[in-house]
Amino acid sequence: MHIIDLRGIGCPTNFVKAKLALEMIDPGEIVQFMLDDGEPVRNVSRTLKAEGHKILGKEQKEGYSIVTLEVSSPDARPEEPVREYAATKITRNGREPATDPVMVEETIELLVNGTKLSAIVTTPDLHKELAVGYMVTEGAIKERADIENVEEKDGWVLLTIRSFEHFDVWYELRSSGCIGVNWDKRDDDIVLPVKQTFRIDMLLDSMKHLYDATQDKTGGAHSASLVDANSNLRYKALDIGRHNAIDKVVGMAFLNGDDLTKMFLVSSGRQPAGMVMKAVRAGIPLIISKSAPISSGIDSARRANVTLCCYATREKVKVFSAPERIV
Repeated sequence: MHIIDLRGIGCPTNFVKAKLALEMIDPGEIVQFMLDDGEPVRNVSRTLKAEGHKILGKEQKEGYSIVTLEVSSPDARPEEPVREYAATKITRNGREPATDPVMVEETIELLVNGTKLSAIVTTPDLHKELAVGYMVTEGAIKERADIENVEEKDGWVLLTIRSFEHFDVWYELRSSGCIGVNWDKRDDDIVLPVKQTFRIDMLLDSMKHLYDATQDKTGGAHSASLVDANSNLRYKALDIGRHNAIDKVVGMAFLNGDDLTKMFLVSSGRQPAGMVMKAVRAGIPLIISKSAPISSGIDSARRANVTLCCYATREKVKVFSAPERIV
């Protein structure tokens, strides 16, 4: 058994060190990670599981936790979302060979209760979470108990849910520009109460979660993050589609049984009605984005009483609805 001590190392450096260590260990071997309580143990455990490793258990110690896992084989792990491509760099002075990192896309088929519902163009990771988040943000499922089974197999995500109601749906190819099965449903009856508030300094500081190494390398990714009222980053996902990124983080939180009404959403994308209503249906009370709102997004946010913050930087933000949630 391998024991790796990552106590005193913050996120995301602890995950990077964990991933590098696992690359030196043979598949099938058992590894124990010693991690600080709170965000380190939550984030590292979740991310290693998403990488395909099998979590065998967690043990609480005094001031830290031990996470035990079985190392997976490389073939069992999700494909990396970035791939190097050959290119030619051309300037006024000539040309030269080059390589560039590019976001990888693939299509998954979503089957819900035996009905082929959608094909979703996405990145090669978090497909089950994407499918669950998609159904949550489209209003098809409301509670964790509604999910009877979810599995991924050969490019399909097979989802069985208890409360599936009739949708006037068609087989669709959903890319970053489409909305989903409820594209024409306004949900005028959803109004989010002002219970949870968020500090302005925390919201502005959350802009740091929009960026990471993959986006810096490729320039081709959208990101979404869920942050709690104590300023803890709970979930983060990248995707080629801004809708998909939101669905992924909602799916992660939903499958873990977290209360989305106590978190806010950090989104890299523009905010039309389709984006805003995803947060509304999931019960997320505040959205903050570096990008612009669209008139339909503002109208939807005001109807649903969700706080819509756009044009955000680390210094300022413009709030278009329900500013009373910000203190």
